[in-house]
Amino acid sequence: MIDEIKKDAESSMGKTIDSLNSTCSKIRAGRPNPGMLDHIEADYFDTKTPLKQLANITVTDASTISLNVWDKTAIQAIEKAIQNSNLGLSPVINGLNIHIKIPPLTQERRNELIKVLKKEGENTKISLRNIRRSVNTIISNLEKDKKISKDFERDYIIEIQELTDKYIGISDETVDKKISEISEV
Repeated sequence: MIDEIKKDAESSMGKTIDSLNSTCSKIRAGRPNPGMLDHIEADYFDTKTPLKQLANITVTDASTISLNVWDKTAIQAIEKAIQNSNLGLSPVINGLNIHIKIPPLTQERRNELIKVLKKEGENTKISLRNIRRSVNTIISNLEKDKKISKDFERDYIIEIQELTDKYIGISDETVDKKISEISEV
């Protein structure tokens, strides 16, 4: 039973870190990354369709992302979706290809992104601590119901704290790595 509780806690904490990684991948760090376009959907035949289902997305050089569009009727919709994406990108159409020049980050924009990252890191830690709290409550209830001894309760709570510390460390590492990526000029 305790092993199951620990496994569930570790699984929940892993999902929290996955969510942080996903958020970090959407924040651009000056160099092009096809993942930047993952959350953009074009209005294709009145259906919101992810860009990666409409085109082959590649990084062609140090500052350009290219989309090789499969259906020419989708080009206008893709262009519009990219322009309306709040990423500050300007697509250029060339036949069935759409090229997006990624402008270098300004220092002001870097500082904004770092603030966003730190906030995401804090939110991740809060989520991890909430998972810890709920698991500790379950463990304490087991002790109250006399299913485990007071000593076991203390040991399990220490183990859960170690697990929490491990995932908070991973979270800090992820955020720090992305901050250093953004800070590079």
